[in-house]
Amino acid sequence: MEFLFFFVVFLKNQTNNPINPSFLCHPMNALIVHYSEIAIKGKNRPWFEKLLVENIKKQLHGLPHGQIKRIFGRIVIEPPQLKETEYEAYSERLSRVFGLSDFSFVHSVKQDIEHMKKAVALVMKDCPGQTFRVLTKRSNKQFPMTSLDVNKALGEYVIKEFGKTLDLVDAEHNVYVEIVNSYCFVYRKKIRGPGGLPVGASGKVAVLLSGGIDSPVAAWYVMKRGCSPLYIHFHSHPYTNAASKEKVERLAKLLARYKPESKLYLVPFIDIQKQIMTKTDKKYRVILYRRYMMRIAEAIARKENAKALVTGENLAQVASQTTDNMASIQDATSMLMMRPLLCFDKQEIINKAIEIGTYETSIEPHEDCCSLFVPLHPATASDSVTLRKLEKDIDASLIEAAVKMSEKKTITQNFSGQTTTS
Repeated sequence: MEFLFFFVVFLKNQTNNPINPSFLCHPMNALIVHYSEIAIKGKNRPWFEKLLVENIKKQLHGLPHGQIKRIFGRIVIEPPQLKETEYEAYSERLSRVFGLSDFSFVHSVKQDIEHMKKAVALVMKDCPGQTFRVLTKRSNKQFPMTSLDVNKALGEYVIKEFGKTLDLVDAEHNVYVEIVNSYCFVYRKKIRGPGGLPVGASGKVAVLLSGGIDSPVAAWYVMKRGCSPLYIHFHSHPYTNAASKEKVERLAKLLARYKPESKLYLVPFIDIQKQIMTKTDKKYRVILYRRYMMRIAEAIARKENAKALVTGENLAQVASQTTDNMASIQDATSMLMMRPLLCFDKQEIINKAIEIGTYETSIEPHEDCCSLFVPLHPATASDSVTLRKLEKDIDASLIEAAVKMSEKKTITQNFSGQTTTS
């Protein structure tokens, strides 16, 4: 497996000595990572880059790696000689770092065409397929050959030594060459990262984690936009069994692969549900449940210095998610509400859940508190004036009581990539 670890940050007074080319006895001697969106951040870019580096270090904790050097447009990591399982571990960990566009294992050689040919020989050795092309980026304009000159020289070498066919349009394999500062990187494979922004760049948010398919995917998407999540789950124990709490804890652990440490609040909701069930019009129960959830979640979010609430709501998917009802739910909180899945098709959500590894857990049967005491025909249209009148009969002190009775857990991903709770 080949692998590249690249990304941009400037270090003042940094020396840029090329990595010792004695690596040629070993397949790869550096990792590089590229990013995309961070590159357009202007004067704030160094702050985003620093945060990305910190997140990468957290993901690589426990894996062997050498010095991390920041150079123009990239970050270079010099790993020691890696075992095959460690290549896989690097790939798996880095594929979860938001902000990374792509990464690869590379050969780092002197800026000399003969050394480049030796690296290309390693890249093309045992390479299947017949067609190829060379793609060179020359950021160091002091290097005497142009990008086209390098493409031509290395292309001719591959044709002569390996009998491959040059195809500039639809090649089976690309040979990448990057000449930057005093480095030269040669590689063949790019491994796609998740993109987006580094987690933490957009502040902290509180995610209402239900245990279904949608809310873990919503959490993933806000992390991709740089949000650092904490999770809030409402349960109706003992009227429902403990399975829902256990299931949500496992979902939080799966999401911790993308953000190594987070908090999970397990909130008892049955006392509020009882009052809503006995004192209000049954067709509004689900909407009232959601309004009180927002109030409790807001209290927890402000306690944790989170700036927004995140839900997995999807427009018109169920009765509580019509435009009228979502407006009524929004009315219960003064905090910003984010609904990243609002306009997704259900199949799109399912596909993403499968991709990020939460689907199999999400579809396990469990007793959800919102499904408890639900009327046969819930209201699809509501208004905040009517709902506020109904809420006058509900004990407002139950909100504070639910916050105080909440169970808080810390979800931590350890150096081996496993997760623990405390």
